[in-house]
Amino acid sequence: MLKEYVKLTRPFNLALTGIAPVLGALSMNENNLFSLFVLFIIGCLSHIYGFVFNDYIDVKIDKESGELRERPLVGGTIKRKNALFFAVGSMILSWIFALYFFSSFHNFLIVISVIIFADILATIYNFVSKKTPGMDFFVASAVFFLIMFGAATVSLNLTKFVLVVALIGFIQVLFMNMINGGLKDIDHDCVAGGKTVAVALGVKVEKGKMITPNSFRIVAYSIAVIHLFLVFTPFIFLGLNYSIWQILLIVFLSIITLYFVTKMLTMKTFIRKNVRKNIGLHVIFMYALAPVMLMSLNGWIGLLAFVPPLGFLLSNLILHGGALKPETM
Repeated sequence: MLKEYVKLTRPFNLALTGIAPVLGALSMNENNLFSLFVLFIIGCLSHIYGFVFNDYIDVKIDKESGELRERPLVGGTIKRKNALFFAVGSMILSWIFALYFFSSFHNFLIVISVIIFADILATIYNFVSKKTPGMDFFVASAVFFLIMFGAATVSLNLTKFVLVVALIGFIQVLFMNMINGGLKDIDHDCVAGGKTVAVALGVKVEKGKMITPNSFRIVAYSIAVIHLFLVFTPFIFLGLNYSIWQILLIVFLSIITLYFVTKMLTMKTFIRKNVRKNIGLHVIFMYALAPVMLMSLNGWIGLLAFVPPLGFLLSNLILHGGALKPETM
C-alpha cells in the first residue's frame, strides 16, 4: 500500500516542484542549508497536494485511457476519499513547516499568505484544467508564487532578479502543462472531452497517427523561446556576473531543450511510452537551465541541476523497473 501512495505523489517530478522555493531563497542569497532543506520539503508537500488532488478530480477522464492503469486512483488501489485526505493533509503540513520561518507576526502573515495563494491557484487549476483551454496559467502561477514564497522567507525586499527566476519557473511549468501535458494526454482528452489548448488547436490522434497543427507548434516554440530569453535576461539586463564556460553550457542545454521540443512536435505516431520518455528528457534539460544560471551567485547551486533528473530516474527504476518508464505520467 505504501508503494501505491508513493506512486500517487508522481515522484518522477517531485523534485522539480521541491526545488521551486529553494531557487527563490537562493536568488536572495540564502546560504543556510537547513533552511533550504525545509523549503525543499515544503515544495515537495505542495507538489503532493497539487498532483494528488489533480488525480482526484480527473480520475474519470484518466480512466478513458487504458495506459494509465498504473495510477492508483485509476487502478482502484487507493480509494478516492483517502487520496483527498492525503492531498489536503500534505497541504496543511506544508503550512506547518512554514512556521520554521516565523520571525514576526506581520512578516509571517505575508509569507504564509503567499504559499496559501499558491495552493489556491493550484486548486483552481485542478477544477478547471480540462474544462476550459488555457487554464495552465493557474498552475504556472502557483509555481511562480511558490518561488516567491521561498524568496520571501529570506527578505520581503524582493529584487528584480528574484522576479526573473520566478518568471522562469512560471514559463517552465506553463510549457510542461500546456505543451507536454497536452501532447501526453491527447489520446484520452479527445475521447473524454477534455478541453485543453492542444485539443482546442486541433491536436489529435487518428488510428494511431499523431496530427499536430502548425498553430500548436507556434504556441509551443513561442513559449520555449520566451523561456530561453528569460534565462539570458539576468546577464544582459541585470548585470549578473558570468563565465564563458557557463554561457556555453547554457547555450548547449538550450539547444538540447529545443531538440526535444522539435522531436515532440514532429511525432508521426502516438506511442505513449515514447512520448513519456521524450517529455522526461526535455524536462530534465529545461529545468537544468535555472540552476546553471544561478551558479553566478554560488557555484555549488549548479548541483541542483542533478536533483530532478536523479529523482526522475531513480523513482522510475524503483517503482516501474525502468529509468525512463514514468508509468504514472
